[in-house]
Amino acid sequence: MVKNIVCEADHARVLSWDMDARMKFDGLLSQAVKFIESNQICDVGLWKKCVDVFRWQDDGCGDVWVSWRSEYWGKMMRGASMVVRYTGDDGMYKILERAVRDILTAEDELGRISGYSVEKEFIRWDLWGRKYVMLGMQYFMEICRDEELTAAMIASMRRQADYIIERIGPDKIDIRTCSNDWEGLNSCSILEPIVRLYRLSNEKKYLDFAEYIISTGFIQSANLIELAYADEASPHDYPVVKAYEMMSCFEGLLQYYYVTGIEKYRTAVLNFGRRIIDCELSVIGCSGCTHELFDHTSVRQTQTDYEGIVQETCVTVTWMKLAAALLELSGDSVFADRIEESYYNAYYGAFNTHRVPVSHESYDDLPQVLPFDSYSPLTADRRGRLVGGYNYFPDKTFYGCCACISAAGAGLIPRIAVMRKSGGIVINYYESGMIETKTPLGRPLKITMDTAYPYSGEIRLSFSPARAEVFEIALRIPDWCESADVVVCGKKKEFGAGYARLCGEWQDGDEIVMDLHMGVKRVLPPECAVNRELFAAYKYGPLVLAADKRIADPDEVIDVVCDREGSVEFRKVYCPEIRDACICLELPTTSGSVRLIDYASAGKTWTNESRCAAWLYRKKQ
Repeated sequence: MVKNIVCEADHARVLSWDMDARMKFDGLLSQAVKFIESNQICDVGLWKKCVDVFRWQDDGCGDVWVSWRSEYWGKMMRGASMVVRYTGDDGMYKILERAVRDILTAEDELGRISGYSVEKEFIRWDLWGRKYVMLGMQYFMEICRDEELTAAMIASMRRQADYIIERIGPDKIDIRTCSNDWEGLNSCSILEPIVRLYRLSNEKKYLDFAEYIISTGFIQSANLIELAYADEASPHDYPVVKAYEMMSCFEGLLQYYYVTGIEKYRTAVLNFGRRIIDCELSVIGCSGCTHELFDHTSVRQTQTDYEGIVQETCVTVTWMKLAAALLELSGDSVFADRIEESYYNAYYGAFNTHRVPVSHESYDDLPQVLPFDSYSPLTADRRGRLVGGYNYFPDKTFYGCCACISAAGAGLIPRIAVMRKSGGIVINYYESGMIETKTPLGRPLKITMDTAYPYSGEIRLSFSPARAEVFEIALRIPDWCESADVVVCGKKKEFGAGYARLCGEWQDGDEIVMDLHMGVKRVLPPECAVNRELFAAYKYGPLVLAADKRIADPDEVIDVVCDREGSVEFRKVYCPEIRDACICLELPTTSGSVRLIDYASAGKTWTNESRCAAWLYRKKQ
């Protein structure tokens, strides 16, 4: 297996992915993984269609706008490889291996794997698709069991990259002109796999090409890297504001920092990520309340007069990935908190658990079942409004960009669940299950976790090191938790948000019991938010509560009673109308009571029958 292209860097991270850890969780992650396996990974016909895109090269049935379908294979392979690394499932692995072998046969005599013909290459989404082909291979290499196949992938990626480098760069084609969209931002995101290829090959020409991409600043009208480094503007003030593509470019910049150690780029990426947290996230943990754009989401999330799409799932997953990279880089638990926020709300809400058939509203295609929704409502609306990144396959069936990317959201969690730090381990994720890892001295360590989190704040951790050893255990206390009780071997301590750092000699049978004091809190929109006086949201620990029309009309005033600190009395109740709701709470209102469910369970019929909202009216509009 190839390990060094992702986590073994030349320049130190504060935290690192515990690559040797083995985990088995029994709660939400387990459910998500099974859903992804049965609804996407095991679909061998889907993998073949994604490869046939590169053989077909008809530039989109004569309509070039659909040609981002060349991203599908790599997006799915990246996420699927992350999931299979967690599960170790042999059957799923073999499906992925066949898909990799298949795409290697789609390379043309010029070394290209492109959805565009040579005559129409380097426009629109061509480089974006080629980026994902290389990323898909690079992530599969983390789990590849065949050294010859690994070598074949590296050789193919070198040919792919060499073809590009011969034609794009200084005194050649300007990479920013290789797309008709977003001033070339999407094309510049090829930076990430190019840097990873440099790490694999140690060929200086790939590092030189990465330096060229960085020198462009990612767009034509400004230098986004310099803007982030100066930290005088937020992403919604940049000349180009496409969220997903911009975050992808900064992921590549971070990889470049790890190779070169140029501190300016570390600062720029951290500034960028913190600006997203400050200005660009909604209550459910996604960006974009105007299409798929950075648009000062924090203040626009309570708007009611915009009828377009909001809160794209591609943005959710890409933000989770960037936040995980920034967690590793900085060791700041706020990034883990934001991953949790996105994961339990926007991300899980996108799962098409009712398997509702969909089609594009502008076409007469036969409906298909896609595994994930593309957009998430904040104020009263229904799910399943539109297929994001809608594209045809050669057989005239279709798929979507958000359906392709979503496996990476679940695949990310094992990478941040337990992490390593100097002299200790860090636990970021709580779910019933088991973790097998090693102590700082390299001895076997088993951690058993007993909890109903995120539906309960009580967590019991049992530790079984092979031998007694002194090291630090850092436990994440989420920032929604004002005060947590932590009992270590019978001794109680109190911690606020951040990492509870517990250092001592750990022996077989030692236990840590945590109580995160989970309750319902009212959340008001930020001071300058649109319609601030009309809305409130309610959170139960990390879970956003939602009105679902089957039990509570999101278009009506739901004025929940709370105390001066925003705390709300509640009781857990059964919800016969929505039997698949993960949690249902009854809250007092000024006119009686209301039942709300977790946001991720709301709206799942994808019809007006389950019209839903995270932001609830507390006053008449």
